[in-house]
Amino acid sequence: GYTSYASLDDLPSRDPDVATLTRHLGRHVARFADQCAFDLGRKLKLDSLWVNSLKPGGMHSGHIHPHSVVSGTIYVEVPPGAGALKLEDPRLPLLMAAPPRRADAPEDLRTFVYADPAPGSIFLWESWLRHEVTPHAGKSDRTSISFNYSA
Repeated sequence: GYTSYASLDDLPSRDPDVATLTRHLGRHVARFADQCAFDLGRKLKLDSLWVNSLKPGGMHSGHIHPHSVVSGTIYVEVPPGAGALKLEDPRLPLLMAAPPRRADAPEDLRTFVYADPAPGSIFLWESWLRHEVTPHAGKSDRTSISFNYSA
C-alpha cells in the first residue's frame, strides 16, 4: 500500500476540506483526552496527518506512535473484507504463563481486540498502545487518514 506519512504534513493548509476535517477531529480528540483523564494543562495539538491506501493483500505490522499522546484513523473507503485494526494488550510481554482467554471474554480481558472499520468511522487510542492492521482480503483499496496529537 501507500502512505503519505512525513511527506504531506501540511495537508490541512493545502486543502480546505482537510482543514475542516482536522477541526472535527480536534473536538473528538479533546473528548477522548477528557475521558482518559489526562492532566495536560493545555490542549493537544495535531502534529501529523497522513493518507493511507491499502491494496488487497496489504497489512501494516505492529507498531506504536512514539512522541505522541493520541493517535487515530478515520476511514474513508472500506471495502468488504478490509483488514481490522488489531489492538494489543500492553501487558502481553508479561503474561508468561497466563492461560488463553475464552472466546466470550469481555473486551477488557482479551489479549487482542479487533475493531472492524466502516466508512466514516473514527478510531482513537493512546499512542503507546501497540496496534496493527490485519491483512486486507477485500477486492479494492482501503483508504484512511491517520493522525497523531501531541501535548
